[in-house]
Amino acid sequence: MAEPMHLANLLTETVRQYPDQLALCAGDSRLSYAALGDEVARLGGWLIERGGITPGDRVAIMLPNVPEFVIIYHAVQRAGGIIVPMNVLLRQREIAFYLSDSGASLAFVWEGFVGEARAGAEAAGVPLQVVGSRSLSQLPAPATRLTTTVERADVDTAVILYTSGTTGTPKGAELTHANMVRNARVSQSLFALNESDAVLGALPLFH
Repeated sequence: MAEPMHLANLLTETVRQYPDQLALCAGDSRLSYAALGDEVARLGGWLIERGGITPGDRVAIMLPNVPEFVIIYHAVQRAGGIIVPMNVLLRQREIAFYLSDSGASLAFVWEGFVGEARAGAEAAGVPLQVVGSRSLSQLPAPATRLTTTVERADVDTAVILYTSGTTGTPKGAELTHANMVRNARVSQSLFALNESDAVLGALPLFH
């Protein structure tokens, strides 16, 4: 039987193979795969112990292109949660709708956008975790770091990506773990990417 295509396993395997390789470069921030894996394990443990996240729970991420976005994204996946990416320029009413419609259990927001986000989260009754350039490291350390992936099926939802709403109310498109893993593998094959390549991320990560 083929191994389940869990999105979080892509990072776990890369950390195992290339621990000292540069994983992320954003401004002055540099993270090796080993360091990224450590951050993900720490936050993953926090999500389960302190955040109360269980498999299938939705977690909204309203952050710009910063390293913390990547850490939160992979930590939620490792904990078995579902990612709900959100545009940082959304207004209170829109934020409340996204959180309510997706059934989010928790929302992470970047400190520069907390005004609208806090009002929207309160309206939706969703706990809000404000994130800054150093705040993830200041979260209470979990008793147990999450070093293994919470099991999910290939057909389980990994990400809920909302449409633009150009012709009506935005709708959440559910992308499964199989969708995301196959997309990553096809992209790697199509562009012949290997461990010596660096990929520029020009679009918003929430896109």
